[in-house]
Amino acid sequence: MKKIIFAVLALFSMAHAHAGFIEDLHAKFPQTIDAQVDKSFGNFYSVVRGSEVLFVNEDLSILINGDVIDLKQNRSITSAIKEATRPRVPVKELNLKDAIKMGNGPDKIYVFSDPDCPYCKRLEGEFDKLHGVTIYIFPFPIVELHPNAANVAESIWCAKKPATAWHDYLIKQVKPLPANCDNPIDRNVALAQKFKLYGTPAIVLQDGSVIPGAVSAETLQAAIAKAKTQ
Repeated sequence: MKKIIFAVLALFSMAHAHAGFIEDLHAKFPQTIDAQVDKSFGNFYSVVRGSEVLFVNEDLSILINGDVIDLKQNRSITSAIKEATRPRVPVKELNLKDAIKMGNGPDKIYVFSDPDCPYCKRLEGEFDKLHGVTIYIFPFPIVELHPNAANVAESIWCAKKPATAWHDYLIKQVKPLPANCDNPIDRNVALAQKFKLYGTPAIVLQDGSVIPGAVSAETLQAAIAKAKTQ
């Protein structure tokens, strides 16, 4: 009985310490409020937000941003955490009426994209090289980084030909005419946050896996093919 009591007390103490660390972490770094925090190694915790993995020690005096290697097991702790926490999006929950459709191929990808994001513009150029793919663009302005992106996204959505307006803005820098109408921008932002998509572009494949950032058309075409076999 004593062993059981001591075990329960030990677990309670660990949980209390964990809660205390998270409270201190959030107070010092408010941007970690929606991050996943777990004890990792030694006195360090992993802090995961989207595809970013950081390590912070218990007294918040050291932060590690990079590849942490376990020399005993010869493996990357950072890579293992990224793989285990990689976001997945249930494709059936995506409302395609809230997206700008491009192409008519049999394969489909779903892209959360900010019109003022430089990486989104780079990815847009790669889309022209894809074959047999329908692309659904979910406008997802991150106003903390691009203050005018929400206005641009709304103007593009309200244009007569949203797909053309989107492509022309990202590729040719043709500004859309200011316009207001019912639009899904706020819903898309909330949806991205729900699925822990914090950066753009975020490419969702048909199996729900997510590719963060801009990739080449060749890399994306291969990922699309692989996702169909999962």
